[in-house]
Amino acid sequence: MRHYSLHPAILGVTLLVAIPLAGSRLAAQVDEQLTPPTMPGQEQPEVLNRGPVHEAFAEPVNMQYQTGLVAPAQPPPNIDELPPPERPQGQQFVWIPGYWSWDAERNGYIWVSACWRVAPPRMSWVPGYWAQAAGGWEWIPGFWTPAGVREIEYLAAPPAIEVLEPEVPAPSPDTIWVPPCMYWVQGQYVRRHGYWLAAQPNWVWVPSHYVATPRGYIFAAGHWDYSLERRGMLFAPVYFPAGLHRRPAYAYSPSIVIDLGLLRVSLFAYPRYCHYYFGDYYDDAYLRVGIFPWFDSQRLHTWYDPIYEHDRWMHHRSEPQWAEGERSEYNRRRADKELRPARTFREQESRTAKLPEPQRRAFQVTQPMSLAIARRETPIKFERIDNDARQAISRQAGAVRTFSDQRDRWEAPAVNQRTVSQPPDRNPAVSAPTERQATIPLPPARDRQPFVPQASERTETVQPVRERKPEATPMIERTQTVQPARERQGSVTAPSDRNQPTPTPVKREPAFVPSRVVNTPQPERVQIPAPPVVGGSGSPGIFQRGPPSRPADEDRNKDSRENTTDRDSRKGGNDRPASDPSSGDRNPNAR
Repeated sequence: MRHYSLHPAILGVTLLVAIPLAGSRLAAQVDEQLTPPTMPGQEQPEVLNRGPVHEAFAEPVNMQYQTGLVAPAQPPPNIDELPPPERPQGQQFVWIPGYWSWDAERNGYIWVSACWRVAPPRMSWVPGYWAQAAGGWEWIPGFWTPAGVREIEYLAAPPAIEVLEPEVPAPSPDTIWVPPCMYWVQGQYVRRHGYWLAAQPNWVWVPSHYVATPRGYIFAAGHWDYSLERRGMLFAPVYFPAGLHRRPAYAYSPSIVIDLGLLRVSLFAYPRYCHYYFGDYYDDAYLRVGIFPWFDSQRLHTWYDPIYEHDRWMHHRSEPQWAEGERSEYNRRRADKELRPARTFREQESRTAKLPEPQRRAFQVTQPMSLAIARRETPIKFERIDNDARQAISRQAGAVRTFSDQRDRWEAPAVNQRTVSQPPDRNPAVSAPTERQATIPLPPARDRQPFVPQASERTETVQPVRERKPEATPMIERTQTVQPARERQGSVTAPSDRNQPTPTPVKREPAFVPSRVVNTPQPERVQIPAPPVVGGSGSPGIFQRGPPSRPADEDRNKDSRENTTDRDSRKGGNDRPASDPSSGDRNPNAR
């Protein structure tokens, strides 16, 4: 038998090689034991391919005077949001923070992510908020108001306008119908007739309308806004598992953006909530709660859709059958669930993974921000920012939330009719929001202190609210305008998931809630602090020029002179001429 032996030199080299390899394997095993596994998907935020569009970015105009969406539970504390490492280039872009939105199918809240937004020229943003009311928490919508206004007037419910559709044929294909509106002038409501407006490339006209609040109705003046693709960057909504966002020092940075071109493919309007929705809302269940395809504004006339009106003229005025094609595509998706967009970003990525690039892009309603920038699908240029700049932007956004909390306080009813959550004293310099602590009843009006912004919140001298008279005053009630019959359902069956053979019953919020009675004196004026988001006069570059001039038909003097005789003959002369409440950029309600 032969015996083999290794040369001592070879043995030494072998040991020198083997020992480090064994050490590396041992170290890898130790690292594997010390490194935690990936966080379970159930513990991570779920980016959604459907949900509300941030109201500051775009919102349909509700033409009816009724209470808004009521959620059965109090919203959680706000989430601290950090902007992504890249931002749109230019100081005209403002980071507007997100907020909670009630999702009845999940029986909980989802997060409407922050957005980069160019404010409409010479307009300021007044953010919405959740207010405690009978039956739950009601959403009070935000609105744009002329810049420089430091006073808001709260009015009684305007008379309902029965006919909103065009009264006369269009004078040319290049005009857009603007519905009539009621103006408060010289102590009474006066009707401003509808008119045909000359359409403008890249500019969207948002008509005058009213915003319902717990204290009364606010007149929101009509204004020019940028076309959708020039407004900025919109991020996808997110679902947060219970408790995740409540962890100490938790912050969220959105990174998935919505393709503004594909947004229109599956765009819906929820007029009572004053929000657009996007994604899979094709089931009939959504019609019963009042979520309609955007083109239905032409048929129902219960809301006005400025985005639809502009797009129809800007991109499809040479296509007479375009609207019918939109409805046909909507009906196809109602009938076939496989044609609908994915409901989450993760599902979308799974469904498009094996598709070729051109076909994949046609289905990517949402995409990573880095991919959207690389594809250069937007006229907006981007720049990289460091962590310090991101933290500073996040702190600045706290001023928007502070303003929202202040609005909740000054719009509280004048009588002890609701219980509201006491907003915390937030310092805009502190990025982490504080949870609302106490729920207290409001004292009667005569015992309440007027709202005065704290010193840290003031941007200029602010006068206190004028003291309200204690004597009895007439009751002001939000009127309920009759909705289409299919909206009047208290609960619906939620649409089924693609993997489920039968629908799952889910308790939905009622489409109608009782009218809130507000005991308010005759029109009240409230001094307000300076809104933190203000638009300039129109920036150069991608915006090319400033906005068009204000429509001449908004001049109430002109409308009164031309129509007084005709109205007198039809209505017995009850209307009278009035001065223009909306000329220039001043407050339309200023007398």
